Amino acid sequence: MDEFNQKLIDLNKGSNTIVEQIPELTYIGNPVLRTKTADVSLEEGLEVGKKLIETLLKYREITGLGVGLAAPQIGSSANVFVTHKDDISKIFINPKIINLSEDENIYKENCLSSSHVWCDVKRPKSITISYTNEGGEQVTEEYDSFWARLIQHEYDHLQGIVNVDKATVGTIEYRFGNPNEEKIRE
Repeated sequence: MDEFNQKLIDLNKGSNTIVEQIPELTYIGNPVLRTKTADVSLEEGLEVGKKLIETLLKYREITGLGVGLAAPQIGSSANVFVTHKDDISKIFINPKIINLSEDENIYKENCLSSSHVWCDVKRPKSITISYTNEGGEQVTEEYDSFWARLIQHEYDHLQGIVNVDKATVGTIEYRFGNPNEEKIRE
């Protein structure tokens, strides 16, 4: 077993597990992950967004994993998700994906709400999303490659969908590799 997976196994033994260190995280089986979220005010969106970033950064500090988190993953029905990549955190309030490319790619997706399994998920290569940013402005942006995939994954959480729901048949498996080393495939 590699060092990365041994660290995660060790974290889940004894009295200092991830569940105990980050009790606000929800896991598959919790009905909040299967419920569509509701739009929120800017104030509420910022409050939830800040809690999401705090939780995500704590998870990253413990495990070295995690680039996004959606409100249902901390038990909230707010229409908010966050990303954290390249040391930049971003809050998406009341997002709506308004365009998806026809071209797709495949990636072995992991999720903080089902952290011990991963699966191949086929998704559009690029998207256009509209959302309210932290300054209260309505923004429309295009994303491609990993960013498009990350945003679609988090957006799905707001629709009551988790990655295993979109798994390519026969690809759900226990995660034995390091998700940080996974590459997008055509």
